[in-house]
Amino acid sequence: MRGNDPLIVRDLRIAAYVVIVGCGIWAASHILNVILLSLLFAYILLPLPKWLMHKYHIQKTSAIIWTVVFMVSIYTFVAIVFFGIGFRLHERLPMYEQHFRTLYGQFAAVTSAYGIQSVRISLERMASSEEIATQVRSTLPRVIGLLSDRILIFLLSLLLLVEMANPEDSATGPLARNLVHYGKDIQNFINVTAKTGAINALANLVVLLVLRVDFPFFWCILYFYLHFLPNIGFLVAMVPPVFVALLMMGWKRALLVALGLSLTQLIVDYWLTPMMMKKELDISFLQVTLALMIWGFLLGPVGVVLAVPLTMTITRLVKDRASKERERLEPDVG
Repeated sequence: MRGNDPLIVRDLRIAAYVVIVGCGIWAASHILNVILLSLLFAYILLPLPKWLMHKYHIQKTSAIIWTVVFMVSIYTFVAIVFFGIGFRLHERLPMYEQHFRTLYGQFAAVTSAYGIQSVRISLERMASSEEIATQVRSTLPRVIGLLSDRILIFLLSLLLLVEMANPEDSATGPLARNLVHYGKDIQNFINVTAKTGAINALANLVVLLVLRVDFPFFWCILYFYLHFLPNIGFLVAMVPPVFVALLMMGWKRALLVALGLSLTQLIVDYWLTPMMMKKELDISFLQVTLALMIWGFLLGPVGVVLAVPLTMTITRLVKDRASKERERLEPDVG
């Protein structure tokens, strides 16, 4: 047993280091979320200035400026669309409330036939559309409070973009080289996820238009963004259109919407995504699931967004360290 003591001590020491680092990440999760989201956003934008410099042979400063203009334009367009749909949704809330009360009354009548009377109590306590609107307005100050983080993320992303977006064959510093090197897998993940998300969103749009669900474009835009949350994004994005279909057209149409969206998701998950990921990514479903659990616990909801990129970066870092260690030991062995 004594011969194994050093190995046990080493394993215990490694476990203690992991716990200490995990506690540090959890304690500093807010600032880490800002930094990591800024880096992720910079990786998303990085191909655009590089493409502009390569394609049109413009200076780095001009490429960065055009990238910022493009980003602000896209953000403004999406914000206008969301505000417009939010206004229309607010106008339809009374109608949705009426349909929900009718549907709930039918459900209560069916359950009461089986001796379940308590479900009627919650109908009286149900919030009206005016109360829902008031609750939404009361949360606006907290949402606006997040604006400071948004501005900080934007500025940090811009600084990181300036650091990484260098012309080909130009001299770069060690920080830029490391950021680009360890960001290759992240950019591949973003590329694959964006392609599959766009294809799936378009397929969902066809399903929602055929089944005449309200706000089909809004649900598809929402799905595209939630597609970057592996495994759980689809479930979150499917609930609103199915619920709206249930309110407006009954459970049969809602079931058709759920089946149609699930079918497009299955085609993308089991055919398109594996085909594309096999070429560009090296990560398993088990790794994704464990990453969501661990990083979600350490970093909160933002950790779900960053789980796969962080895991892929750590995997590349470990592989590089192992490769350097082998190169260091090879001369000694020889």
